[in-house]
Amino acid sequence: MPAAVTQLDRATRTATVRIRGDLVIPTAPLLYGQLRGMARRRGVKKVVVDFAEAGRMDSAGLAVISLAARLMARGGKAFDFAHLGKAHRAALDLLPESGTAPAAEPEVRTSLPERVGATILVYATAGRAFLALVADVVRQSLQVLARKKKLPAGALLHQVSSMGVDAVGIVGLLGVLLGTTLAFQALVLLQRFGAGVFAADMIGVSMVREFGPMMTAVILTGRTGAAIAAELGTMRVRSELDALDAMGVSSTRFLLIPRLAALTIAQPALTLMCMFLGIAGGLVVMLLAMHLPPGIYWEHVVSRIGLHDFLHGIGKSVLFAWIIGFTGCHFGMRTSGDASGVGEATTRTVVVSVTFIILVDAVIATLGAVL
Repeated sequence: MPAAVTQLDRATRTATVRIRGDLVIPTAPLLYGQLRGMARRRGVKKVVVDFAEAGRMDSAGLAVISLAARLMARGGKAFDFAHLGKAHRAALDLLPESGTAPAAEPEVRTSLPERVGATILVYATAGRAFLALVADVVRQSLQVLARKKKLPAGALLHQVSSMGVDAVGIVGLLGVLLGTTLAFQALVLLQRFGAGVFAADMIGVSMVREFGPMMTAVILTGRTGAAIAAELGTMRVRSELDALDAMGVSSTRFLLIPRLAALTIAQPALTLMCMFLGIAGGLVVMLLAMHLPPGIYWEHVVSRIGLHDFLHGIGKSVLFAWIIGFTGCHFGMRTSGDASGVGEATTRTVVVSVTFIILVDAVIATLGAVL
């Protein structure tokens, strides 16, 4: 099975697709997928097919080259060949116009309403795909809960260990640093008014209601959300997801539900740990800077924080877990092209997840203040 390796020169906006091995019926679809992906990329202006390491080429290979030439022409991209051997050149001469790609049509400038409409259609299509993904996950989850279907053996435990246990160190360190930073800032402001002891109240409320859930979610976005998108994107590019579908195995139940369930368990647990360590870090600063007895510190924290505060923070952590999980699954499952598509899916997962986490947190905080 040959490999078609794609390299992109961002300076000249030229993509070079290097064929390795025979270009025949079993392998021609691989090259066609690569060339179709390049035809859709806006940042590419020219595509070059390199035959330096190519082997035999039959009619399927010629058909792929002809179809790719038409796709490039429609997209206004230049299409060329490099290192053609005698056999390859003779085969390409069988194509219309001596095997050369059709002349690229002049790029048509679209108006602003057309660009806006195209953007709306793209987002609408993505929105429908996301809703379909959520509906499929809910349907498969209900079947698992009803014991009509089963998850892969050990998948949930493995994902909980990977997402939760392996993240204890970084989340714990972040919680301590947040608590100490809040304590220092609170002392600087409140000691001017002789109210330094009330810094304990501020630290407790901030860690439980805001900083604990949000910062844990940000860490898991970069650590777990990106990993989900990269894993699923790699499976999509390598056609592993297509293989599961061909075997009649639901990729949603086999891959998505274990990850989403594990993230729903790990995120609140790590959030609780971050809350406690943040409050403990504030205690150390209060003890060293104000010589405040630990009993008084904990008395202020306990009297200020109620069960509703913990429910508020844990509830937000569950919402954040679903945002991270569904975003990573959505972009991972929609990955196309080559390895660069996996990178784009990972980047989009992190950006979109963090944006929606902050947006949801702001909405909840506003509603909590108003109501």
